[in-house]
Amino acid sequence: MFGLEKTDNNVTENRSSFVGGSDVPVILGLSKYKTQYQLAQEKAGIIKAENISNPYIQFGNKMEPSIREYINTKNSLHFHPDTFIDRDEMIRSNVDGIDEENKILLEIKTHGSKPTMKVYEAQMQLYFHQTGCNYGWLAMYQRPSDFDMEFDSANLKIKEIERDQLAIEKILDSIETFWIRLEYLKEYPDMSEKDYYSIGNDVDKLVARVEKFELQMMEFKGKAKIIEAQQKEFREQLYQKMEENDIKKIDTGDLLITRVLPTVRKSVDSTKLKKELPDVYENYLKESQVKGSIRIKAKAE
Repeated sequence: MFGLEKTDNNVTENRSSFVGGSDVPVILGLSKYKTQYQLAQEKAGIIKAENISNPYIQFGNKMEPSIREYINTKNSLHFHPDTFIDRDEMIRSNVDGIDEENKILLEIKTHGSKPTMKVYEAQMQLYFHQTGCNYGWLAMYQRPSDFDMEFDSANLKIKEIERDQLAIEKILDSIETFWIRLEYLKEYPDMSEKDYYSIGNDVDKLVARVEKFELQMMEFKGKAKIIEAQQKEFREQLYQKMEENDIKKIDTGDLLITRVLPTVRKSVDSTKLKKELPDVYENYLKESQVKGSIRIKAKAE
């Protein structure tokens, strides 16, 4: 995938620049702890994100390595944690485990009596999208009431999860809408929650997509002009050397370079014709239908 990076470290910096697995349930409205509007305010720097740490989270962080090691040993697999970043879609996935050889994902959850399955599965669908895996294991470990840290396989259940492309498309569409809303929120930080949710219609999305690719093309064209100027200079230098040494062709193995002799090109001077013989010029004008379009140009800084 274009723009995708795979890193060996679990990246934690620049959270405001990416949507991660923990953000997806919030964006989809599945979280009971935070709204999408609150998440956008955090990423826009309007409110400070809470640094949540409680016994449940601490238990999960401590148990995760033991659960992964047990699953690897019992099934002769090689799950290891990893981070995947897509800077184009502004998505980052910190996966609890991936076995590249077998293309299997592992998501580990320690939970109470009522696991939030929709949240877990939504996170895994994002990870399927980023890693290219089509299949994964959701490892659910029920917390003992006394928070006993000794691993007990009786508390572990594994559910097989498959890639759901429709669910992935819904997630990606929701993330795209989220980023559009976030940009408006940055510009209008006093925006109400009602106004926030009114943003993100089809026109907004198309404008964002066009802007993104137009800016990329403008950057590409700027670099292309420099390359073209260098190309022209090198061609002229090579032509002079081939002419000096009377070389007609050069075969490099990949390219066949041929010296083309100077010629005279003839064309009609339409400006002069229109001025001196306007009737003739008008007689030979040709009309053709032109489709409607949009005009885009970079704003002057």
